[in-house]
Amino acid sequence: MKKAFTMVELIFVIVIIGILAAVAIPKLAATRDDAVISTIVGNAKVAYNDISAFYLSQGNSLWNSASIRTATNALLNSSCNTLVDDNTSLSPNTFVLCHDEVICLSFQTTTQGTFILADGVDTSDSICEAVKSDPAISSISNKTYVLGGETIVR
Repeated sequence: MKKAFTMVELIFVIVIIGILAAVAIPKLAATRDDAVISTIVGNAKVAYNDISAFYLSQGNSLWNSASIRTATNALLNSSCNTLVDDNTSLSPNTFVLCHDEVICLSFQTTTQGTFILADGVDTSDSICEAVKSDPAISSISNKTYVLGGETIVR
């Protein structure tokens, strides 16, 4: 007696593998999107908290002369394809968080210890839309923050 698989058994196995792949691949793609959203939200929250804490601890005198890397290690961009470097000034400046060349969030700092966290204007990117609707971002975005007032001097 031969010990081999019949053609029906092989086709049956291939069909089962195809069904599993059809179910698994969309789930994996959604997981990747969730990871990108979490990364952008995490970087925004870290930058928001770090910039606020930097101003509170250093005051207005260092706000205008410090580099962004002194204030935060969050991965911010000066444009969608350019990461900020150690020489990029903290204020006045604009920093962005992007996905595929689309600005999801922007941080605009001014010389008086103020910064604005705003949503990007392009609504065609589903990742950016998910970032904007995330509760951690929607509670802090589209607001102007006056950090500690102008009387903090160190």
